[in-house]
Amino acid sequence: MIRDFQNIDDDIIYKKRIIKEILYNDSDIIELLDNPKLDPNSPDEYLGVNIFPAVHIEPVQSEVQNFICFDIDDVDINDRNGMMKEQVCTFRVFCHEDNLATPYGAERHDLLGYCIRDNFQWSNNLGFQMKLTYDVSGTTDTRYVCRTLKFRVITPSNPYQGRMDNRNNAHNNVSHEEIPDNAVDHG
Repeated sequence: MIRDFQNIDDDIIYKKRIIKEILYNDSDIIELLDNPKLDPNSPDEYLGVNIFPAVHIEPVQSEVQNFICFDIDDVDINDRNGMMKEQVCTFRVFCHEDNLATPYGAERHDLLGYCIRDNFQWSNNLGFQMKLTYDVSGTTDTRYVCRTLKFRVITPSNPYQGRMDNRNNAHNNVSHEEIPDNAVDHG
């Protein structure tokens, strides 16, 4: 590999790592995910089992489980200020209908949504303050109830911090000087 995947200069991947840590370090979230097969004292075990860095629906389940899925999308690069962009961080909580009840007087998907809001609303975890813009409950065509939360965040748009070239030109052994001007279609 020519790239160092442990030191990626990609803000979405970097921010997903931050989100994962925030989620699995929250003991209330781990408790509410209610997975008796995993050790709550080793919350990183929940990654890829109950916490996923992509919004998706798990295939047919033979056992009752609860999930938190999340993703980040670049939705707008500010035309007036090209150095800033808007991102949307989407969390989707899925709870099996047989495991909605909790001893806390609220449904599991609502409590997980509350914990997510508590961790991210108005925080500076992923850029400037995150603002909740969408919080909707729903169902899937399977036996899951879901809650979808979307947060808007304004953040610097250039992960290369001012670079205006493609740093992979060096990996591809191509430089601008090697390409004759008449070989480029400016059409």
